[in-house]
Amino acid sequence: MGILEKALQMLEKHPLCDRCLGRQFAFLGHGMGNDDRGKAIKIVLLMEAQALVRTKKDEGIRILKILATNGFCEEALDALQKMGRRVSEKEVTKTCFLCENSFEIVDDLAKRAVEKLREYEYSNFLVGIELPVEVEEREDEFKARFNVEYGENIRLEFGRILGKKIATYGQKPVEHRKPDIVVLLNPMTSEIKVQVNPLYIAGRYKKLVRGLPQSKWFCTNCYGEGCEKCNWTGKRYPESVEELISEPILKATGGIKTSFHASGREDVDARMLGKGRPFVIEIAQ
Repeated sequence: MGILEKALQMLEKHPLCDRCLGRQFAFLGHGMGNDDRGKAIKIVLLMEAQALVRTKKDEGIRILKILATNGFCEEALDALQKMGRRVSEKEVTKTCFLCENSFEIVDDLAKRAVEKLREYEYSNFLVGIELPVEVEEREDEFKARFNVEYGENIRLEFGRILGKKIATYGQKPVEHRKPDIVVLLNPMTSEIKVQVNPLYIAGRYKKLVRGLPQSKWFCTNCYGEGCEKCNWTGKRYPESVEELISEPILKATGGIKTSFHASGREDVDARMLGKGRPFVIEIAQ
């Protein structure tokens, strides 16, 4: 089956925007966007239909009506009107079967994402796409029904378009391997979430007093729940090196939690003098 015949079958059954039709043939015709690819297929179908009108009038009109009602093709509507064939507003479908017209809002979504990212310091980013399960299931069923061989997943298309737009508007590059920040976008609901990679701060600490544990030491009686033995603090010692370092850093960075990693440890009753003990603190979110 040829490309035009398969594209016509798809449009006959379902309304498809230029981009979603083009995605079904994404690996054919390099160097163009899927929207241009889909538009090109519709224009060739339009030309074929207009040629058929001269010899097989009914078949030509049938194809024009498919393009006008399910193909978002204004040119087909104009051609039918010039032939005296009217297509009512009720016959014209205005919502794409696969994307539900969500590609129309990607520019606004990208701008909103850039505004959201201004709250953070970062050098590069990566876009993640979240989609409702029913959207991906519908696409899988569509590909199986029409035996799509050269298609591209809707998730990849959204990711590529939004990544390029955010890079342009935010003036920051996309990084696929180790991004500083990941922006999660749902084009179907316009939801934006930001996932910040952990921040690591290295340093050295000195402990000039005794009786101070390196890490938080929970009460052995209640294991952090709080009891009479620990005066309801849940801790065996009121402070630790980890807490003294973590709390001001957490406050300064606005993170939600920390993990303290020291190079070795000393006894509670031992001091740490000299150059101090190296440590790394990990701040999440």
